[in-house]
Amino acid sequence: MARAQVCGAVLLLTAALVAQGAPIVGSYASIELGGAIVDGRWSESYVGGGPGQIGNTVHAASWNGTTLATQWELSGPAINAPPTVLLNTVVGGTGTIVYFTTYGGGTLLLDDSGPWWTAGDPGTAYTVNVTSYTHTTTNQYVGGVVVASSTASSLKGVFADYPGYSISFAVSAAVPSGYPSFVPDTAASGAWGVAQKIRMEIPPPVPEPATLGLLGLGVFGLVVGRRRSRMG
Repeated sequence: MARAQVCGAVLLLTAALVAQGAPIVGSYASIELGGAIVDGRWSESYVGGGPGQIGNTVHAASWNGTTLATQWELSGPAINAPPTVLLNTVVGGTGTIVYFTTYGGGTLLLDDSGPWWTAGDPGTAYTVNVTSYTHTTTNQYVGGVVVASSTASSLKGVFADYPGYSISFAVSAAVPSGYPSFVPDTAASGAWGVAQKIRMEIPPPVPEPATLGLLGLGVFGLVVGRRRSRMG
């Protein structure tokens, strides 16, 4: 390919990326940590009949005190393997058990009201396809009964409409409370909680192979920039 053709191709690529826009790269945190992410609420449906069962599905959304999902919403991650016990100090029914649970699938929506949004981008939300989602749950038992429970969750994903853009999303304190609905809505039982102390990272994008090929020609560089509940 001639140098002029390469330059033209790169210029067209640059124009397309600028026209399309992209999520804003950066680190974000929830309001109580000094950021702008709205805390949320989550549910996990017991599709498999009880906690930790394969098929149990997570649904979580921002909660502004009045309405769910005005800023972000996670739907669809389902347990894909039996939980692993990381720690068990229970003796005589009293102690702590820490479970690590992996999930598969799911979609995270980031609304255009969030600090990640680039003005002029099409639509009203960025769609993130979840590539990794896990829960680390700590249960405290007294006399064989759970008296306290908390879950730290971690998510990784890629933006559906912006190749090369990825995200990591972590909730360090998810404790029992209420909301939102189970997914699927046919689930008869499950758990609810509040999602707090959220941290999110959108790193600089990784160029796609076609882009890397153009850059490798050396023309010039592109900078692309839980209360548990049983329902009736």
